[in-house]
Amino acid sequence: MKIAHIVRRFTFSEWGGTESVVWHIAKQQKAQGLEPEIICTAALDKIGSEVVEGITIRRFSYFYPYFPMPEKDKRVLDKKGGNPLVTKLLQYLKRGAFDIFHIHAGGRIANYSIALGKKLDIPCIMSLHGGVCAIPEKEMELMLKPLKHKFSYGGIIDRVCKLRKAPESQADLLLALSTEEVRKLQERYPDKKVELFPNGILHRDLPDAGDFRKKYNIPENKKVILCISRIDYQKNQKILLELLQLHPDTHLLLIGPVTAAWYYDEILAQTEKSGLKDRLTIIPGLAPDSKELLQALKTAYCFILPSRHEPFGIAALEALDAEVPLIASNVGGLKDFLIDSKNALLFEDNNTERLCEAYDRLELLRDSLISGGKVTAQEYNWRSIAERLTSIYRSLL
Repeated sequence: MKIAHIVRRFTFSEWGGTESVVWHIAKQQKAQGLEPEIICTAALDKIGSEVVEGITIRRFSYFYPYFPMPEKDKRVLDKKGGNPLVTKLLQYLKRGAFDIFHIHAGGRIANYSIALGKKLDIPCIMSLHGGVCAIPEKEMELMLKPLKHKFSYGGIIDRVCKLRKAPESQADLLLALSTEEVRKLQERYPDKKVELFPNGILHRDLPDAGDFRKKYNIPENKKVILCISRIDYQKNQKILLELLQLHPDTHLLLIGPVTAAWYYDEILAQTEKSGLKDRLTIIPGLAPDSKELLQALKTAYCFILPSRHEPFGIAALEALDAEVPLIASNVGGLKDFLIDSKNALLFEDNNTERLCEAYDRLELLRDSLISGGKVTAQEYNWRSIAERLTSIYRSLL
């Protein structure tokens, strides 16, 4: 079975949840004897193909159908929210002799891929990684800010191609990450088949922390509060600065690619204003297999994920697996596997007071949270998830 995993972008230098999911699924499918390929734009990377661990990754040219489109705005859209036209990608899909189109993108990439799949009689599955039904209106406005005051000619092309419907309404099957999203999708598309399909994690043994603190100038007497996620308004890292102010024995460590430069600048400005500069370390992205990433987990006193919305929350599961006590906002897909005071401490979204209360309860519940978290993490392994996905594919052929 030959599978096209169709993604907006896929680069090892700016890793995120979608990339992690696609990569681990593809690796498991390869181990099953299937033929997965990762097909994407060259956003944040370069045009061409490469083979990594036996898996072919093909990156194609693309463009955003807006005028003007300066390089700085293009870069912002590459990181988040871009809706490009992808002619050469589609041409490759047409001649690629695939059995399944598994689409991990929205917008035009999804619409045009599904239309092609229907012409070629290829089943199209759409995984909704971004929480399409849960993105707050304010966040959507910020995401689309680079398109303000620009002339859009993409809509003309879409109308000519008769592709103006939501791709979710056209796919053969929708895979949602949370029960909340399943419900919302079923309400929005009552005639569409929707299945709950959570993400997984790969267990990793943690190395000794070594000289990690020394390398990043983190004092030995400070408790490290760790957050591994994109530096982005969705992830809401600024709220952690307020916790930092109230607990002078802590040091905040943020690790992740910057997908909203203005938000990153706001974090730095607030840190400077609050006199917290010496108690914040930001590492803007480490490779997913980086030893330092694992050393950071080993060093952490706790892991906090304060997202405003979260389709699933792989980082939270990885913290549980690493036996790092977890504090998280009670939103989205996190509610499906986190139980307050059992395997994590949950707090009301964007509520500093509740966050601080959760942190203050941590020491007393530390051992039981670690134990409960380990049990939860073991339930989400990529091998069984990939096997279920293969069964789903076969049911559509």
